Amino acid sequence: MNVSLRKYPYPYSAMLAICSDLDETPNKEIYFETARYLNTTEETLLGKGVGLEVGNTIYFDMPAHNFSYTNTDDDGRRKIQKLIQSGHIDCLHSFGDFVANRDRLEECWLAVRQGARKIEVWIDHAQAPTNLDNDIMKGQGAEMGKPAYHTDLTVQSGALPFIWKGRVTSCVAQNSKRSYASIFNLKQIKASSKTILLEFIKGWFARLGNKKYAMHKANKVLRKTTLIDGTPVLEFMRCNPSWGGVSMFDTARGIHNVLTTSVLNALVKRQGCSIFYSHLGKVFSKEEPFQDKTRQTFELLASYQNRGDILTATTRRLLGYLRSIEELSFSAEEINNQVHIHVTTMASANDLQGLTWYVPANKESVLWINNKKYMDLITHGPDECGIHSVSIPWLELQFPSFN
Repeated sequence: MNVSLRKYPYPYSAMLAICSDLDETPNKEIYFETARYLNTTEETLLGKGVGLEVGNTIYFDMPAHNFSYTNTDDDGRRKIQKLIQSGHIDCLHSFGDFVANRDRLEECWLAVRQGARKIEVWIDHAQAPTNLDNDIMKGQGAEMGKPAYHTDLTVQSGALPFIWKGRVTSCVAQNSKRSYASIFNLKQIKASSKTILLEFIKGWFARLGNKKYAMHKANKVLRKTTLIDGTPVLEFMRCNPSWGGVSMFDTARGIHNVLTTSVLNALVKRQGCSIFYSHLGKVFSKEEPFQDKTRQTFELLASYQNRGDILTATTRRLLGYLRSIEELSFSAEEINNQVHIHVTTMASANDLQGLTWYVPANKESVLWINNKKYMDLITHGPDECGIHSVSIPWLELQFPSFN
């Protein structure tokens, strides 16, 4: 029986998450208007929205000039809770610069776990005490006996399955063969060549057994690993395919140099997926957060989604989809001229959204998930490969009203 799992939801050839750390976001207006601009088609203070799906991060105790859960007012915290519940705040960016003891981090942890939907992605921040990596990110979060230790509360409970510990690659298109082509810039030959060389060296270090760069060898978004206290986690890698290196153009002021036609074309051509490392709160100014070139960049990305090339998703949704693809098993059989697909999985219904199977064109398809018949299967005509498919619908997140 010729049935196979399509790499991405129909009709897309690639997937992308813009994973924005909120560092230096100056105020709540810019934080929430950025979310509304990216996720709706409404008129916003940043321009007409582009209708993508982009999440954001949150943290707590920070210097006064940084927007955070602690530094905002009651209205800001109410809106944060709404965005957590809608899925548009999907990452915890450590507990913040000044959270360094168990009592305070427990208070913060409870604050983001009030509603039905929980934050399930952890991203280390700068050198915050609660970071889970004690090497690159200098954290104590996974070191038993340290004041900021918290994995027994947050990770071992299963509440935070996805962890970012500082790994960033310059190569666009993970889950495909490593390529340096999109990094090269004719106008910046010296700088881009240096970035390519550094990425090449990381790959060779990984092949020689270097643990720091191990993820660069496989060029996969996700890997199973353990924290320093032995806690098993799914670690993910982000990318910044800038010709200037992983720490350049990772802001709202520079993203037009990264989300380019050549980079997006490379993502599609290589059928890759990427979690883009960014800081969209580092804006041009409070008065003019985005400039025309910033808006044009997001409009460009929206055009790739609208024509069915790149599906943009929140970090949590992309990670959940990739985990489901890697962990499920399925078989197919023909019964009375029907194709019956039997799926065995521990994934939630939300993480199964978008799963697509190539199937014979002349037979009805029936999907069974853990021995239960799935009733909302969608049938598609041939894609760019000329093959018919069926899929579980990918449902858009609904951006909340702040009224």
